[in-house]
Parts: sequence; structure tokens; C-alpha cells
Amino acid sequence: MSRERPTDSAAIFDKRPLAPVLFALSTLACQAIAAGSAILAWKLFPSITLALLASSATAAACAGFLRLSSPWIVLNAVLPLATACAMAVEIPNGVFFAAFAALALTYVPAFWTRVPYYPTQRAAYGLILAELPTDRPFTFVDIGCGFGDLLCFLSQQRPNGTFVGVEIGPFPALVAKLRTALKPSITIQFKSMWRLDLGRFDYVYTFLSPAPMERLWLKAKREMRSGSTLLSNSFPAPAEPSERHEIKDSRRGEVFVYRLSA
Repeated sequence: MSRERPTDSAAIFDKRPLAPVLFALSTLACQAIAAGSAILAWKLFPSITLALLASSATAAACAGFLRLSSPWIVLNAVLPLATACAMAVEIPNGVFFAAFAALALTYVPAFWTRVPYYPTQRAAYGLILAELPTDRPFTFVDIGCGFGDLLCFLSQQRPNGTFVGVEIGPFPALVAKLRTALKPSITIQFKSMWRLDLGRFDYVYTFLSPAPMERLWLKAKREMRSGSTLLSNSFPAPAEPSERHEIKDSRRGEVFVYRLSA
């Protein structure tokens, strides 16, 4: 019997085509409430430190209440403190521009892919690693590899594998390329997943959103070889998985395993 998983930010927002806009609006709402909290704290206890702490705590609490993912909760908590530091210290405009450009080059592709940036949880690494063989060569692709953390981990644990990361975000793709430049078993490709031939790989891993899963499943059935495996983090394909493994973290997601047959 399958159990119903708790609703989180991925389930709430990723089903909608304007997911990035909703994330941005939720962040603005958290920061607005946090600003009100800072003003109230200042009137009760005229201390900049207490006002900032109240603002940061309120922003994090609001983000948690809206069931945003952990990185977004941390971001909301840090924003009031970062804003105060930026106002107190004279920082060159180029620093703000560089930070804005990096964020834009990371998150803007979500507007047309409908896949917000989510790094794979550390708690899922072991589940993915357990699927990979130790006694023979294999090929593995991470669709939406981000900054390459998972690929670096897997390549260390499975030196018999050949790893490819595909990333549409310009900034994460660049960072991943630089991180893996001296790792011959890892290749990073800056391209759309729809231009990728899945038939080249023994294992295909994704952590996307509900939006592209039906199309990706059709592509997998059309291209992947018999005996190859599709692994999907948190978002199932429209088919019964061969196996499913719970990720033991606060989100209580699952890794869905689909073993392709002829």
C-alpha cells in the first residue's frame, strides 16, 4: 500500500507553469513580514541586533510555514542580515551586479523549463550509489546536474563508471565544468535534456519537477536500452516503478527506480 507523502514546496509550486514567479512572490512575502517584525522589535527593544535577529527568525519561520525547501528557508533567513551588512559597509556596485548575474544565470531557465533549481539531497546519495555496479563499467547521466556535487561523489565511489552531467543553467554548468576539469571520468554538457540521447547510458538520473515527467518517460521508453535504469528523485514517471526507496531526511521524498525492458 502506498502512503501519501507530506506536501512540500516542490509539490505545491512545481505543478504550476509559473513556479519561479510563485517562489519569488513567496520570498517577497516572507521579507515583508520580516521587515514588520524588525520594526516591532525596534519599538519594543531599541536594539539593531535584536531587530535583525527578529527579522531573520521571522523570515525563516514564514518560509517554513509556506513549506519552502531548505535552501529557500536559509536564503530568507540570510537576506535581512545581508541587506543590513550591505547598507552598513560600502560595497562596490560590481559585487551586487556579479551576485545578481550569478543568481539570474542559475534560476532564470526555470521560467521555460518549469524545473526550479533543486540540489539532490545528501541523504539520497547512498540510494543512488547502491544502484550502480562495482564489478563492471557503466555509463551514468545526471539530468540537471547543477554544480556537479552528486557526480563528484559518485565518481569517487565508483571509479569503474563514466559520468555525464547535463545542465541548462549557464552558471551552474560553468561551475560544474571547472570543478570536474581534472576528473577524466566526468563530462559536463551545457544543453537541454531534450537534445540528449538517453540510449547512450546505462543509468539515467533526474531530480526535476512534475511538469516534464510524462514527456521524459516517453523519451526514456523510446530511447533507453533494455536493461538500463531510470532513477527519478521525488517525482514519479506515469508508470509503476520497479522499486521505490524512501529518502531519510526532513522532506521524506523517494527515489523511484524504473528498469527498462524490451
